[in-house]
Amino acid sequence: MTATVDISPREAEVLELVGDHLSNAEIAARLFISVRTAESHVSALLRKLDVPDRRALAARAAASRSAAGAVGAAG
Repeated sequence: MTATVDISPREAEVLELVGDHLSNAEIAARLFISVRTAESHVSALLRKLDVPDRRALAARAAASRSAAGAVGAAG
């Protein structure tokens, strides 16, 4: 059984962009937020998803995409 994690819609956007291997500056530019705000979202995601670093966060984003694709293909 997998525990669900509460992330905000903005954090979900940031997670997707981390999964695309964008830097904090690139995420900030894409979402029209400050670099510091992007950093805060990434830090919150690391904590909430209990992953050690940005690389693991990107892997988690990729896994989420794969799972969503599998569900979409089955439905």
